[in-house]
Amino acid sequence: MKNKRFMTLLILTFLFSSLVAYGQTKENPPIINFAYAQDNIRQGDIWKIYLSVTDPTGKMSSIVCRIDQDGGTRHRPSVLYLKKGMQNGFTGYFALQTNYTSDNLWGQDWTLRFTFVDRGGNEMKALEFPLKFDGGGTVKPLPPDLEKALNQRLRTIDVEFIPD
Repeated sequence: MKNKRFMTLLILTFLFSSLVAYGQTKENPPIINFAYAQDNIRQGDIWKIYLSVTDPTGKMSSIVCRIDQDGGTRHRPSVLYLKKGMQNGFTGYFALQTNYTSDNLWGQDWTLRFTFVDRGGNEMKALEFPLKFDGGGTVKPLPPDLEKALNQRLRTIDVEFIPD
């Protein structure tokens, strides 16, 4: 089961990078209305990445998520296919569980990259969210006009924190 899943991810990663290589589009990229993720948390917390995104063309089809440890280590990506109705936009949060590993993540710096992909496989827009495991910090309040919508869980991101 693990090997089959790994092979599927490997094939998807190859296809994604091949399609992107044939020409990225910057025309009519999604509009990021709001993006926020707490930049320091405790290991074991669920990290919430809040997004409000609109795509006037309705061509968004997936989001490629990758968590990288600062210093150049790259980890396998997770592809989130957008559900019907989300291609034109969405508001809510993506959840990332931070206790997949028994390793101590204290003091480590990471970056989560969200890359929006259209139906043709073209990269449309990328967002980066830094993260440090240092015991947590102050949570920024959400905009009052978006707070209710942003507190809806959209998807879970399936990436693992594997320290060097």
